[in-house]
Amino acid sequence: MSVRKASAFASAALLTLVAGCAPMQISQITDVIPGYTSEKPKPSIDVLVDKLVQADYVILGEKHDNPEHHKLQLEILKKLNKRGWLKQVSMEMLTPSQQSDVDMATEKRIEDFYGLEQVLQWEKGWNWELYGPIVSWAVSEGVPLKAANLDEAELKNVRLKPDRLGQELLGQHGVAIHRKQFRDSHCGHVDRKREESMLRVQVSRDARMAASMTAKSKGVVLLAGSWHARKDIGVPRYVHLSTPDAKIISVGMVERPLDEKHNLDKQFDLVWMTDGVERPDYCEMFRNRTLKKP
Repeated sequence: MSVRKASAFASAALLTLVAGCAPMQISQITDVIPGYTSEKPKPSIDVLVDKLVQADYVILGEKHDNPEHHKLQLEILKKLNKRGWLKQVSMEMLTPSQQSDVDMATEKRIEDFYGLEQVLQWEKGWNWELYGPIVSWAVSEGVPLKAANLDEAELKNVRLKPDRLGQELLGQHGVAIHRKQFRDSHCGHVDRKREESMLRVQVSRDARMAASMTAKSKGVVLLAGSWHARKDIGVPRYVHLSTPDAKIISVGMVERPLDEKHNLDKQFDLVWMTDGVERPDYCEMFRNRTLKKP
């Protein structure tokens, strides 16, 4: 498929899924900053920010339940704002239905921490104790917050669409990476039909996140899960489809210990290593529930 045809297809397809996505063009990502590994010392946040201010767009990929990741995000945002670079924070945790409340809270500079949670009708699936400090800081500083996810009605529409977008936009290899992740994250218990639905949702969410960023020409940080932050299959790919010349830096916050086969340099521009958090064995929990069923 030619660049022009691929661009036209991507534009039409994603506009069908997610209203408001920008026209698409295909471009290769050429500017890669060597990532940090577990063998290298962790740089200071100032060194990291020195690199980030050279970009138009920054993506901070997180593990949603890791407190260290959110503390690091907040510190980075404060430093970017102090340098006059930060113009907007896009958040996976916000949906369009919340945008008017977010704008009102920012305009009024609401200071009540838990009151702000109620005003924003914050989704309980996102731990307010972890995300609240970031949101509260942005609101108090008047930094615009932008919804970067889909509302439930949009998700329902996406799940009903034909199964064709992933292959065209990501290629066979990209689709295979997503499919493996879907199976792994569901302990192998996901059928082909569910995989297709999940792929459509993933593509649409990444496209929406990209659109939320490129609504401004530069100075935007996206806070999202590290899978969305991947430059090979995630949001950076979609930003470049719509804005080929944009300079994006994707930061992957990665937990130790790490298997060296992860090829992090192909996934992120910069990697910040952190300690992990203790989590339950979800697959074991799933197996136990399955065995208990009559």
